[in-house]
Amino acid sequence: MLHSTKIAKALEEKIQQFRDYDVGIRDEMSVYSNALDKLETLTYSEILDLVELPAGALPSREWKENRSLIYRFDQEFHNHEEARAYASQILFDRTTFSVDGSQIQPVPDISIPVAAVQVGWFENPHNPSKNYVKDIKIDILPPEDIFIDRNGVSVFSDQTVSQRRFQLEIEVLCDWMEKVEGMQPTPIAFLDGSLILSFTERLDQAQREIYLKLILHLLETSYRTKIPIVGYVSESRARDLMTLLAQIEKIKHKPHTLSDAMILYNRMRWGDRTPVWICNRHGILTDYRDKSTDTYWGDQICFFYLKTSEQNVPSRVEIPRWVVEEGMTEEVAQIVRAETIVGNGYPYVIETADALAVLSSEDRIRFYQIFESFADKNNIKLRIASKIQSKMRRRQ
Repeated sequence: MLHSTKIAKALEEKIQQFRDYDVGIRDEMSVYSNALDKLETLTYSEILDLVELPAGALPSREWKENRSLIYRFDQEFHNHEEARAYASQILFDRTTFSVDGSQIQPVPDISIPVAAVQVGWFENPHNPSKNYVKDIKIDILPPEDIFIDRNGVSVFSDQTVSQRRFQLEIEVLCDWMEKVEGMQPTPIAFLDGSLILSFTERLDQAQREIYLKLILHLLETSYRTKIPIVGYVSESRARDLMTLLAQIEKIKHKPHTLSDAMILYNRMRWGDRTPVWICNRHGILTDYRDKSTDTYWGDQICFFYLKTSEQNVPSRVEIPRWVVEEGMTEEVAQIVRAETIVGNGYPYVIETADALAVLSSEDRIRFYQIFESFADKNNIKLRIASKIQSKMRRRQ
């Protein structure tokens, strides 16, 4: 139970820290706003002359062609019906696809460790004469796939379950790209998250290699089939553009939580986007190399920001560099924008895949019930802690 009066008192005791943080954010925002103004005065060559690599972000061909920080969306809608009509026109006969996953981690309350991964996908042809596809795939992880050795002790590894989930998501995406190669108009695949796996920097080398192999397979498949893969990140915390600005203006990063999306927020209206930037970040991208072919992919991820909600910061949209070089950026931006209209601020294709994949707490209890029945049927001795048994009884 939450004690409101005690929470309020505890907050009051920290009031100065909150005030200092707020002032610091506003001061930093002003510094970067001035830096953005300066950026628009610089040519492509001048930007490159002012920075050292890695620079966070580098200008793409769009900066050469149109030196503007914001590409305005000039379509006006008087109501949501007009917006949806526009989206239907943009999306008609354009197949979009997304996959998402959920998982059930092993718990110590059951004597035999077991985990499950479920991925769901949604293929939408945006044509009444064609059928959409909603489907799921389930994979069970037995004990040997769950335990890892840590300093001579076998322990549960949540990471192995997360890896299996990511593996299934990438496999489904790549299989679909292979299937629709050559289709016209060009289909678009969506990944709910970044194409830059920064979180893997915290993993050990063996685990990191697994993720890297999968993401490189995704990028290679997209390039080979010429099916754009869109990494969509809502509320992104990335600071690539800020890193570029800091180099140009000699700004020292402060320990506040500003992001690219935050410094762009006040400059963008709904539907606006930034030009494309080439991600030039230190860290995990240096490991984006396919060792079998010695192909480097670390300079092949681009991004732009797209305002998909009046209230929220712009979303980060990541695409492979080949999409930019083949002049498809605006085409992809139109598709993403239309998907967010249908999804009321979030791409409908991703939202639907998530709804298919999600596992509720009731689903997890039901999973344990099925596993218990499976063990009993096959004479497998299973002990379930009373806490779990109680929850299972209450949901029968």
